[in-house]
Amino acid sequence: MRISMISIALTIVVNVITIAVVTGFQNEIRKKIVGFSAPLFIMKDGNKNIYEADPIHIDQNKIDKVKTLNGVKSVAPIIYKPALIRSEKFEDRNNKEIIKQDVTGVVLKGINEQYPMEFLKSQLVDGKIPSFKGNDQGVVLSKKICDDLNFKIGDEIAVFFVKKQSLMRRFIIKGIFETGIEKIDNEIIFASLIGVQELTDFGVTKENSLNYVSGFEVQIDSWEDLENQYQNISEIIELEPNEHTELLRVVNILESENEIFSWLSFLDTNVLIIIILMLIIGIINIGSVLLVMIVVKSNFIGIMKAIGANNWSIRKIFLYQTASIIIKGMLIGNLVGLVLCWLQSYFQIIKLDATVYYLSSVPIELSVVDVLIINIITFLVCMISLLLPSMVISRISPSKSIKFN
Repeated sequence: MRISMISIALTIVVNVITIAVVTGFQNEIRKKIVGFSAPLFIMKDGNKNIYEADPIHIDQNKIDKVKTLNGVKSVAPIIYKPALIRSEKFEDRNNKEIIKQDVTGVVLKGINEQYPMEFLKSQLVDGKIPSFKGNDQGVVLSKKICDDLNFKIGDEIAVFFVKKQSLMRRFIIKGIFETGIEKIDNEIIFASLIGVQELTDFGVTKENSLNYVSGFEVQIDSWEDLENQYQNISEIIELEPNEHTELLRVVNILESENEIFSWLSFLDTNVLIIIILMLIIGIINIGSVLLVMIVVKSNFIGIMKAIGANNWSIRKIFLYQTASIIIKGMLIGNLVGLVLCWLQSYFQIIKLDATVYYLSSVPIELSVVDVLIINIITFLVCMISLLLPSMVISRISPSKSIKFN
């Protein structure tokens, strides 16, 4: 009995931790991707890459209609501009030698005060968020870029752009973020919208460039409402040109970041496999206990049948006893599983390599509903599986079992 109780407890512990870790991992990665890219992006039709989107006008009636939709949190103009960033020459303190300058490719993401800053602030590891108003020279870039190019807060950095004529512009580092997601940390630099607009070839003149952006990021209130909002915005944006004769389309992040989200969805399959395997282990152990109990109590079964008890009434006695073992095991498993989840969530005991897993520690996210579902499924599956072995009782002969005793 003790082994079976431990088996049920282990099943609950493993399943609770598995659900908590996978749910936490999926949600943390999704928050980072959505926080920096937005769940929906409006851009010119015919473009596939949002980083290389053709310009669209910043002022248009269709965007104003999107802002009024229920469930739409914010709509912010965005502009992307590929560039090269160069490190300054610096001395190696040990060898006192001049280290050569490094150059790396980046993408400037132009934003203004309409952009939701909450998530960007949550990812800061140093400095602060600039105002991004007007032609602000302040930028926010990743710790990875700063480490590679020996930058720090307050440094003036040189950024090179390719236009009709190549040019260089200097920015000042105001903030440093770290996501652990290579695609973001290696490329994205946040700068003021107007500052990046002036560096593009979107307009005929410098002033005319301020009328154009790469597109609009749409943040929504609920991730579960993504498909619904995608359909609602598509009905407004697509099919008919706007007042500037531009034909637009809506890009779903599940489409633009297909590789990452496909990988996250694949984790659900792994969870299902683990849960099924643990349930099978629990079923085998608790089924073995029931059979042992029936064999040991065969004399009792014979006496009960001799005094007129039917098979089902005797089976219920053994099922009730087995159910008590399952419930005790579940209580122990829930206690151990929830304590372990709390310890990891609070103290972050188990660390991860952020370059591989995108996170610095194992994330934990568990709801009451998840715990209830795990327990209900475990109890029901175990009890239903016991109906078959309990049928052995019907094959026991009263005379033989009493005589055998």
